[in-house]
Amino acid sequence: MPLFVAQYPIGINSCVEAIILKLEIGSDDVRMLGMYGLGGVGKTTIAKAVYNKILDHFEGSMFLENVRDKSGTFDGIIQLQEILFHETLGINGQLKMGSESKGTTAIENILCNKRILLILDDVDKLYQIERLIGGCDWLASGSRIIITTRNKHFLQTLRIHHLTYEVKELEDHEALELFSMHAFHKNKPDEDYSKLTDQVICYAKGLPLALSIIGANLHGRSEMEWKSALDKYKMIPDKDIQKVLQVSYQGLDETEQDIFLDLACFFKGLYKDYVVDILNSCNLYPIIGIKNLIDKCLIIVDQFNKLWMHDLLQQIGREIVRQESPQIPGLRSRLWCYKDAFEVLTENKGSDNIRGITIISPEPTKLQLKANCFEKVGNLKFLLVSNVNTSGDLEYLPNGLRVLDWSRFPSSSLPSNFRPHNLVVLNMPQSPVILYKIFESIQYKSLTYMNFSFCQYVRKLPNLLSATPNIKELNLRECKKLVKVHDSVGCLAKLESWDLGNCYKLRILPSCISMKSLKLLCLYLCERVKRLPDFPHEMKNLKYLSLAHTSIRELPPSFRNLTGLERLDFGSYFNLCHLPRSIDQLQHLRILKLYEYDHLRQYLSNYGFLRLNFLKKLTSCFTPSKKCLLSGREGLSLQESIVKFNRLQYLQIRDSKFLQKIPKLPESIRIVRAINCISLSSKSVRKLFL
Repeated sequence: MPLFVAQYPIGINSCVEAIILKLEIGSDDVRMLGMYGLGGVGKTTIAKAVYNKILDHFEGSMFLENVRDKSGTFDGIIQLQEILFHETLGINGQLKMGSESKGTTAIENILCNKRILLILDDVDKLYQIERLIGGCDWLASGSRIIITTRNKHFLQTLRIHHLTYEVKELEDHEALELFSMHAFHKNKPDEDYSKLTDQVICYAKGLPLALSIIGANLHGRSEMEWKSALDKYKMIPDKDIQKVLQVSYQGLDETEQDIFLDLACFFKGLYKDYVVDILNSCNLYPIIGIKNLIDKCLIIVDQFNKLWMHDLLQQIGREIVRQESPQIPGLRSRLWCYKDAFEVLTENKGSDNIRGITIISPEPTKLQLKANCFEKVGNLKFLLVSNVNTSGDLEYLPNGLRVLDWSRFPSSSLPSNFRPHNLVVLNMPQSPVILYKIFESIQYKSLTYMNFSFCQYVRKLPNLLSATPNIKELNLRECKKLVKVHDSVGCLAKLESWDLGNCYKLRILPSCISMKSLKLLCLYLCERVKRLPDFPHEMKNLKYLSLAHTSIRELPPSFRNLTGLERLDFGSYFNLCHLPRSIDQLQHLRILKLYEYDHLRQYLSNYGFLRLNFLKKLTSCFTPSKKCLLSGREGLSLQESIVKFNRLQYLQIRDSKFLQKIPKLPESIRIVRAINCISLSSKSVRKLFL
């Protein structure tokens, strides 16, 4: 018999077609397909639709629902075996298997003789499959198995080759239609409710479960009731939605649950490596823990290596924390709501239960904190403060802090009794801090990330080699009174990113830089820096070096040691700059950004720049111009030989008034910018797309 799919099966047809295409029903081999995705995203619904579409192609068919729940009960596997046995044979009766092993044998005897379609819904353990269908070597040719799961890693444990299909959230237009069908019984909302409907679509983020439940709950209600319900949903999720989404959380171990709640309350949207370093200091084993959360479709890592989770999952995580103490915020493990954090800190209602506090006001606010307001939260690990102005010095901060991220910190130094031996993150942008006061008597052995950007009282960067030997990121951007950097900073072996952008009074840098881990060094707009430090050793990891708009005229001979450099920004509007002959040894250089070409004209024609090997190749791409190769005011014609640059990704031509065509470009090209090239023909532009 066909199965009931859904009252409004919207947005599933394309998924069904894609899955059937993967299954190749006509072929005689045995195929298994694993569907995975977030709870409530529609895996079971789509599986039922696929089942109905193809069941006539098989001698026997069976849809086993809720395998995870049923197998967890007493004799649950045996009951599933009995259902599978009877349904596949198409017989009625009370035949009892007696034991799992007998049931497995009985199923083997029937599966080897029948071309079957079997769907196992909501599976999360390998043994559940092995007890029901063995290793799939029992199955008759042409059989098809479909598994739905929330755990994509589980699919990787299968011992046979299988296909996979990820079920994703609905597109906005599909979400609108599904919600409208439940809320209005038509495919679009009533005009009076359009803005409120938009709020629901934004809240549900394409999750069919939420759209269906909320739509049904709001059907036939007044605008005032809608507004009240939406306000409630934003604070407290619907219990039926929570019940479904919380299942995956309950299947996590204790450390994974802590990671999930920390992400939901504090770290969603941040870089994965940054979060891993923080959680590692809390003994949460985040490398494997985060991977498990990804596998269970609770979080994702985007193309920028940032951690994200569905907004409803984040709300479920925060609701789990709220339920720890619904009426007394100070007894919860985490405070992320400004109102709750404000109450706990200003009224001194904290407790040792609190693991993290975020004080981020929705609008700029003045906050009067008492000097000892953190004394009752001695187990605090994370403290994040932003968009509030506080006044007065603090007398106490918990020594167990891992993250101290406080924009506009009110004091020039930290409390004298503060011993942050486990501190990983120290961010104090826009604060009146004086660095030597912070680092003069304390060693921060665990400190990995520091941000003192926009701190106008920072004049010298002290000796960090002994104070912060493990620092990875150092942000001093816009410290406009910074003049000198201690020589030892050039020897920070683990430093990866060092941003000194727009420190326009900076004059003295370390004499040499021997940081083998360094990936980024930014001196953009450091106008008084006249000399780039030497690089005594090969630096394979340095990818990006910005020297734009400095007073550096020449690069040191040791510049050749930057063998991994991929991007160099160089030149200024007030200096005539010279690139070294050794630049042709930088084989990985992909972007060379030279500022103010007008100042480089004489250099280009008279100072030997064109004699460099790589520039000889470059000039063969252009029609030679006696006056200036790169002048925007002269005629420029690209030659066919540009196609030989098989690693070229970015091409920009600016203000070339006579450029009429662009020839065939290398396949590596990703970006072409022709700016103010008024003679470029539309025909040539069309060829780019071919």
